[in-house]
Amino acid sequence: MNGGSWYLRSYLETAAAASWDAWAVNLRGHWGSRPVPDLGRVSVLDYVQDVRDCLAALGPSVVIGHSMGGLIAQKIAEEGLARAAVFVTSAAPRGIVILSWPVLRRMWRRVGMLFGNRPFTPTPEDAEALIANGLPRERARELYPNLVPESGRAARELAFGAIPVDARRVRCPTLVVGAERDVITPASVQRRIAAKYAATYIEAAGHAHMLMLEDGWERPFDAILTWLDRAVGR
Repeated sequence: MNGGSWYLRSYLETAAAASWDAWAVNLRGHWGSRPVPDLGRVSVLDYVQDVRDCLAALGPSVVIGHSMGGLIAQKIAEEGLARAAVFVTSAAPRGIVILSWPVLRRMWRRVGMLFGNRPFTPTPEDAEALIANGLPRERARELYPNLVPESGRAARELAFGAIPVDARRVRCPTLVVGAERDVITPASVQRRIAAKYAATYIEAAGHAHMLMLEDGWERPFDAILTWLDRAVGR
């Protein structure tokens, strides 16, 4: 959400060095991907289609989804399109409440955009409080200019749990990664997601939502690669 493939560079380079053929998806309307005439009306399910289209070209793949991408990865796993799936500080499917007071306290100012299906970009203050609380101040300041507008409809679907996933149809190996200091998708929510899929669960101590940009990002990602080696091989 509001992001792009650029912030997964550390994961891509490390996965490639470990002999994985690694790609990151820019969803429609994000960082030069397919243009969208009305971004505010784009659904999470439209983003699922973007990943579906990429997999049609790439072939059988492991999917790793972060935040909103975690829910997209859950839908891809539900469709049987993933060899294995990793959900990192993930948005939650229907039935798992994710809204918390820190999010609600800031969300009311975006209600018109969410329910009016208008694009929005978080303020630096909101981003610092909700997603960048684990980043050094100078790195957080580098993050803000790279955030792009996001769909109000997609944000509403995430906030209110509008996207269902049938756990019975998720048959590939699954891993959920929570982060101890995550504010927007708390570790308590990640544990419930892991329980839904009977997934392996890892909690990244000392990390927050953007753990791939935080100091010490290598340790949780090494744990992901170790799990993947056991689950599917390379």
